[in-house]
Amino acid sequence: MKVLLRLVCLIAVLISSLEADMCEERAERVILVSSAYEIDVRSCLLNPNERKGTIIWYKNDSKTPVSMEVDSRIHQHEDKLWFVPAKVEDSGHYYCAVRNSTYCLKVKITIKFVQHEPNLCYNTEAIFTQKLPVAADGQLVCPYMEFFKDEKNGLPEMQWHKDCKPLHLDNINFTGVTDRLIIANVTAAHEGKYTCGTFYTYLGKRYPITRVIELITIEEYKPVRPVIVSPANETMEAGLGVAEVPSAAAVCCGEEMDL
Repeated sequence: MKVLLRLVCLIAVLISSLEADMCEERAERVILVSSAYEIDVRSCLLNPNERKGTIIWYKNDSKTPVSMEVDSRIHQHEDKLWFVPAKVEDSGHYYCAVRNSTYCLKVKITIKFVQHEPNLCYNTEAIFTQKLPVAADGQLVCPYMEFFKDEKNGLPEMQWHKDCKPLHLDNINFTGVTDRLIIANVTAAHEGKYTCGTFYTYLGKRYPITRVIELITIEEYKPVRPVIVSPANETMEAGLGVAEVPSAAAVCCGEEMDL
Protein backbone atom coordinates (compact mmCIF):
# COMPACT_ATOMS: atom_id res chain seq x y z
CA MET A 1 0.00 0.00 0.00
CA LYS A 2 2.81 2.41 0.91
CA VAL A 3 4.59 1.58 -2.36
CA LEU A 4 1.43 2.33 -4.36
CA LEU A 5 0.93 5.62 -2.50
CA ARG A 6 4.51 6.70 -3.21
CA LEU A 7 4.09 5.77 -6.87
CA VAL A 8 0.97 7.94 -7.13
CA CYS A 9 2.81 10.84 -5.47
CA LEU A 10 5.77 10.38 -7.84
CA ILE A 11 3.50 10.48 -10.89
CA ALA A 12 1.82 13.65 -9.59
CA VAL A 13 5.23 15.22 -9.04
CA LEU A 14 6.42 14.37 -12.54
CA ILE A 15 3.28 15.76 -14.13
CA SER A 16 3.50 18.92 -12.07
CA SER A 17 7.15 19.46 -12.98
CA LEU A 18 6.33 19.22 -16.69
CA GLU A 19 3.55 21.80 -16.31
CA ALA A 20 5.38 24.10 -13.89
CA ASP A 21 6.22 26.70 -16.53
CA MET A 22 2.60 26.95 -17.77
CA CYS A 23 1.21 28.67 -14.66
CA GLU A 24 -0.01 32.17 -14.00
CA GLU A 25 2.27 33.76 -11.37
CA ARG A 26 2.00 36.34 -8.60
CA ALA A 27 4.28 37.33 -5.72
CA GLU A 28 3.45 37.95 -2.08
CA ARG A 29 4.75 41.32 -0.89
CA VAL A 30 5.07 40.38 2.79
CA ILE A 31 8.38 38.77 3.78
CA LEU A 32 8.02 36.74 6.95
CA VAL A 33 11.30 36.56 8.89
CA SER A 34 11.78 33.66 11.33
CA SER A 35 14.49 32.36 13.63
CA ALA A 36 16.87 29.78 12.21
CA TYR A 37 17.51 26.40 13.87
CA GLU A 38 13.85 26.05 14.80
CA ILE A 39 11.04 24.07 13.23
CA ASP A 40 9.06 26.18 10.79
CA VAL A 41 5.95 25.68 8.67
CA ARG A 42 4.67 27.76 5.77
CA SER A 43 1.31 27.67 4.04
CA CYS A 44 0.41 28.64 0.49
CA LEU A 45 -1.17 32.10 0.68
CA LEU A 46 -4.21 31.65 -1.51
CA ASN A 47 -7.45 33.54 -1.76
CA PRO A 48 -10.58 31.38 -1.23
CA ASN A 49 -11.40 31.44 -4.95
CA GLU A 50 -7.87 30.24 -5.80
CA ARG A 51 -8.07 26.92 -3.96
CA LYS A 52 -8.93 24.90 -7.02
CA GLY A 53 -6.62 21.92 -6.95
CA THR A 54 -3.53 20.17 -5.62
CA ILE A 55 -0.75 22.28 -4.08
CA ILE A 56 2.89 21.53 -4.97
CA TRP A 57 5.93 23.39 -3.53
CA TYR A 58 9.14 24.39 -5.37
CA LYS A 59 12.32 26.16 -4.29
CA ASN A 60 13.51 29.14 -6.35
CA ASP A 61 12.91 28.55 -10.06
CA SER A 62 13.47 24.81 -9.87
CA LYS A 63 11.10 22.61 -11.84
CA THR A 64 11.69 19.82 -9.36
CA PRO A 65 9.18 19.88 -6.50
CA VAL A 66 10.24 19.90 -2.87
CA SER A 67 10.53 16.39 -1.44
CA MET A 68 7.46 14.76 0.09
CA GLU A 69 9.56 12.42 2.22
CA VAL A 70 8.91 13.37 5.86
CA ASP A 71 12.46 12.45 6.89
CA SER A 72 13.84 15.11 4.52
CA ARG A 73 14.81 18.28 6.39
CA ILE A 74 12.82 20.44 3.93
CA HIS A 75 9.71 18.70 2.72
CA GLN A 76 6.06 19.09 1.83
CA HIS A 77 3.53 17.50 4.17
CA GLU A 78 -0.04 17.68 2.92
CA ASP A 79 -0.22 21.25 1.53
CA LYS A 80 2.35 22.83 3.91
CA LEU A 81 6.09 23.44 3.54
CA TRP A 82 8.09 22.18 6.54
CA PHE A 83 11.62 23.08 7.67
CA VAL A 84 12.83 20.55 10.26
CA PRO A 85 14.70 22.56 11.36
CA ALA A 86 15.25 25.72 9.31
CA LYS A 87 18.74 27.02 8.52
CA VAL A 88 19.97 30.45 7.45
CA GLU A 89 20.90 29.10 4.02
CA ASP A 90 17.27 28.05 3.46
CA SER A 91 16.38 31.71 2.94
CA GLY A 92 15.15 32.56 -0.54
CA HIS A 93 12.19 32.32 -2.86
CA TYR A 94 9.72 29.46 -2.77
CA TYR A 95 6.75 28.80 -5.02
CA CYS A 96 3.55 26.99 -4.25
CA ALA A 97 1.60 25.94 -7.32
CA VAL A 98 -2.08 25.05 -7.27
CA ARG A 99 -3.48 23.34 -10.33
CA ASN A 100 -6.18 21.22 -11.83
CA SER A 101 -6.85 20.16 -15.43
CA THR A 102 -7.82 23.68 -16.50
CA TYR A 103 -6.18 25.99 -13.97
CA CYS A 104 -2.69 26.70 -12.65
CA LEU A 105 -1.36 29.43 -10.34
CA LYS A 106 2.13 29.83 -8.84
CA VAL A 107 2.55 32.04 -5.78
CA LYS A 108 6.05 33.34 -5.04
CA ILE A 109 6.86 33.56 -1.33
CA THR A 110 10.05 35.08 0.05
CA ILE A 111 11.32 33.45 3.24
CA LYS A 112 14.15 34.65 5.46
CA PHE A 113 15.73 32.84 8.40
CA VAL A 114 18.03 34.73 10.77
CA GLN A 115 20.25 33.91 13.73
CA HIS A 116 19.89 35.57 17.12
CA GLU A 117 21.93 38.74 17.51
CA PRO A 118 24.91 38.70 19.93
CA ASN A 119 23.83 38.81 23.59
CA LEU A 120 20.16 38.64 22.62
CA CYS A 121 17.58 35.87 22.49
CA TYR A 122 16.16 37.17 19.21
CA ASN A 123 16.94 39.02 15.99
CA THR A 124 15.40 42.46 15.48
CA GLU A 125 14.42 41.48 11.93
CA ALA A 126 12.08 38.82 13.32
CA ILE A 127 10.03 41.09 15.61
CA PHE A 128 6.24 41.33 15.49
CA THR A 129 4.82 44.61 16.78
CA GLN A 130 1.66 44.63 18.89
CA LYS A 131 0.00 47.64 20.56
CA LEU A 132 -2.08 47.80 23.74
CA PRO A 133 -3.92 50.76 25.32
CA VAL A 134 -2.88 51.77 28.83
CA ALA A 135 -5.13 51.68 31.92
CA ALA A 136 -6.88 48.48 30.81
CA ASP A 137 -6.20 44.76 30.67
CA GLY A 138 -4.69 43.59 27.39
CA GLN A 139 -3.26 40.51 25.73
CA LEU A 140 -0.33 39.62 23.50
CA VAL A 141 -0.82 36.85 20.96
CA CYS A 142 2.03 34.53 20.00
CA PRO A 143 1.76 34.66 16.17
CA TYR A 144 1.73 31.83 13.63
CA MET A 145 1.24 29.00 16.11
CA GLU A 146 -1.83 27.45 14.49
CA PHE A 147 0.29 24.90 12.58
CA PHE A 148 1.49 23.29 15.80
CA LYS A 149 -1.83 22.26 17.31
CA ASP A 150 -2.24 18.64 18.35
CA GLU A 151 -5.02 16.25 17.39
CA LYS A 152 -7.22 17.80 20.10
CA ASN A 153 -6.66 21.30 18.66
CA GLY A 154 -4.47 22.22 21.62
CA LEU A 155 -1.12 24.02 21.67
CA PRO A 156 2.05 23.11 23.58
CA GLU A 157 2.60 24.97 26.85
CA MET A 158 4.18 28.39 26.29
CA GLN A 159 7.07 29.97 28.15
CA TRP A 160 7.24 33.77 28.22
CA HIS A 161 10.24 36.09 28.58
CA LYS A 162 10.51 39.87 28.68
CA ASP A 163 13.72 41.42 27.35
CA CYS A 164 15.23 37.90 27.37
CA LYS A 165 14.52 37.34 31.08
CA PRO A 166 11.98 34.76 32.33
CA LEU A 167 8.58 36.32 33.02
CA HIS A 168 6.84 35.24 36.21
CA LEU A 169 3.27 34.24 35.43
CA ASP A 170 1.59 34.93 38.77
CA ASN A 171 -1.98 34.89 37.37
CA ILE A 172 -2.40 38.40 38.77
CA ASN A 173 -0.18 40.72 36.76
CA PHE A 174 0.63 38.21 34.02
CA THR A 175 -1.42 35.18 33.01
CA GLY A 176 -0.59 32.68 30.28
CA VAL A 177 -3.55 31.22 28.37
CA THR A 178 -2.62 28.90 25.47
CA ASP A 179 -0.86 31.20 22.95
CA ARG A 180 -1.77 34.44 24.77
CA LEU A 181 -0.26 36.53 27.54
CA ILE A 182 -2.83 38.47 29.55
CA ILE A 183 -1.44 41.68 31.09
CA ALA A 184 -3.42 43.32 33.88
CA ASN A 185 -3.74 47.12 33.94
CA VAL A 186 -1.33 47.89 31.11
CA THR A 187 1.11 50.76 31.75
CA ALA A 188 4.06 52.25 29.86
CA ALA A 189 6.33 50.16 32.10
CA HIS A 190 5.08 47.05 30.30
CA GLU A 191 6.71 48.08 27.02
CA GLY A 192 9.53 45.83 25.84
CA LYS A 193 10.40 42.74 23.82
CA TYR A 194 8.39 39.65 24.80
CA THR A 195 9.42 36.19 23.66
CA CYS A 196 6.95 33.31 23.55
CA GLY A 197 8.52 29.90 23.18
CA THR A 198 7.71 26.22 23.26
CA PHE A 199 8.80 22.86 21.84
CA TYR A 200 7.11 20.79 19.17
CA THR A 201 7.67 17.07 18.79
CA TYR A 202 8.00 15.92 15.18
CA LEU A 203 8.81 12.31 14.27
CA GLY A 204 9.87 11.68 17.86
CA LYS A 205 12.26 14.64 18.14
CA ARG A 206 11.64 17.95 19.93
CA TYR A 207 12.31 21.22 18.13
CA PRO A 208 12.14 24.77 19.54
CA ILE A 209 9.71 27.43 18.36
CA THR A 210 10.02 31.09 19.38
CA ARG A 211 8.35 34.35 18.41
CA VAL A 212 9.35 37.87 19.50
CA ILE A 213 6.76 40.58 20.12
CA GLU A 214 7.51 44.24 20.71
CA LEU A 215 4.83 45.73 22.94
CA ILE A 216 4.07 49.40 22.36
CA THR A 217 1.56 51.11 24.66
CA ILE A 218 -0.82 53.76 23.41
CA GLU A 219 -2.95 56.32 25.22
CA GLU A 220 -6.64 55.58 24.98
CA TYR A 221 -8.45 58.36 23.12
CA LYS A 222 -11.12 60.11 25.18
CA PRO A 223 -13.24 62.86 23.57
CA VAL A 224 -13.02 66.16 25.46
CA ARG A 225 -16.18 68.22 26.00
CA PRO A 226 -15.60 71.97 25.53
CA VAL A 227 -15.94 74.06 28.73
CA ILE A 228 -17.49 77.54 28.40
CA VAL A 229 -15.33 80.13 30.17
CA SER A 230 -16.91 83.33 28.86
CA PRO A 231 -19.46 84.47 29.83
CA ALA A 232 -18.65 83.02 33.23
CA ASN A 233 -22.23 82.12 34.22
CA GLU A 234 -23.25 81.15 30.67
CA THR A 235 -25.53 84.27 30.48
CA MET A 236 -25.08 87.87 29.33
CA GLU A 237 -27.11 91.08 29.61
CA ALA A 238 -28.52 92.95 26.62
CA GLY A 239 -30.36 96.28 26.51
CA LEU A 240 -34.01 96.26 25.48
CA GLY A 241 -34.27 96.77 21.75
CA VAL A 242 -30.51 96.62 21.26
CA ALA A 243 -29.37 94.14 18.66
CA GLU A 244 -26.15 92.41 19.71
CA VAL A 245 -24.30 89.43 18.40
CA PRO A 246 -23.48 87.29 21.44
CA SER A 247 -19.94 86.01 21.72
CA ALA A 248 -18.51 83.29 23.87
CA ALA A 249 -15.24 81.51 24.47
CA ALA A 250 -14.52 77.92 25.38
CA VAL A 251 -11.50 75.89 26.37
CA CYS A 252 -10.92 72.60 24.56
CA CYS A 253 -7.79 70.47 24.47
CA GLY A 254 -5.87 73.12 26.45
CA GLU A 255 -6.61 75.98 24.03
CA GLU A 256 -9.12 78.84 24.20
CA MET A 257 -11.30 79.39 21.17
CA ASP A 258 -14.10 81.75 20.18
CA LEU A 259 -17.55 80.33 19.61
